[in-house]
Amino acid sequence: MGAEKWFDIELWNSTKQCFKVLKSRGYRIATTHVGMDAVSIYDMDWSCSTAIVVGNENSGISNEALELSDLHCSIPMKGMVDSFNVFVAAGILMHHAVCDRTSRLGCHGDLTLDDSQTLLEEFYLHHCKSAISIAKEYANRKLTRFTTKL
Repeated sequence: MGAEKWFDIELWNSTKQCFKVLKSRGYRIATTHVGMDAVSIYDMDWSCSTAIVVGNENSGISNEALELSDLHCSIPMKGMVDSFNVFVAAGILMHHAVCDRTSRLGCHGDLTLDDSQTLLEEFYLHHCKSAISIAKEYANRKLTRFTTKL
């Protein structure tokens, strides 16, 4: 609950435009797909920045997205069903990506300490009822840290 507050949402006019921008930012694009060329999510290296595209249960992912993506991945399943509900699939993917990144890198994120602090400050400023009081508190803490170093 409240996770939506951590998302920056960008809207695109086309899949091609979206993928081009993501790739320019250093992301590889992985589309979920049940096909012969799909790699198991358990065999992927999640230590690099990856944008994951998940399709819905009925129509899946567009042919354009499949063609433009860097790789296709799947969640191995047993039994008669070959796909999860989109939210379940996204949860499984994100959980596994975090576990794999933590195992390989020692942490699940790649933000610097300064970037982490900035992100936290932005969160407080955008989503707290008393953003001004938080900004003042932060400024006071910075001042206290600065004066104690002197």
